[in-house]
Formats: sequence, C-alpha cells, structure tokens
Amino acid sequence: MGIIRGLGKVVIGIGAATAVVAALPILGPVGAVSAAGAVVAASVGAAAGVADEIIETKKERKKKS
Repeated sequence: MGIIRGLGKVVIGIGAATAVVAALPILGPVGAVSAAGAVVAASVGAAAGVADEIIETKKERKKKS
C-alpha cells in the first residue's frame, strides 16, 4: 500500500508542476514552455511527491512508536 500511495503522490506532483509551468506562457512567446522546461517541471513535481511521501511515512512511524 505504501508504494502505491507513494507513486500516486509522485504522479500528482508531476501533474501539478507541469500544469503550473504550462500555464506560465501568458507572457507570450517569451514565456513559452520548452521541452527542457517540461522535464524540469516533471522532475520538480516528482521530487515533491517523493518528499511528501517520506515526510508522511516518518510521521506515521513516529505515531506507532
């Protein structure tokens, strides 16, 4: 269950970060998202999801102790 929940958080993090970056081009061509920008957004989102899962796991283990 922990792995599935963790992967879910990674997917949510990737989606959220990519959506934010994709919404940035409101400045016109200067703000257009490149492939590199999408990769960075996905990486940041994945890292945020993993970090969130690690923090929650530590909290759950602390409660059990």
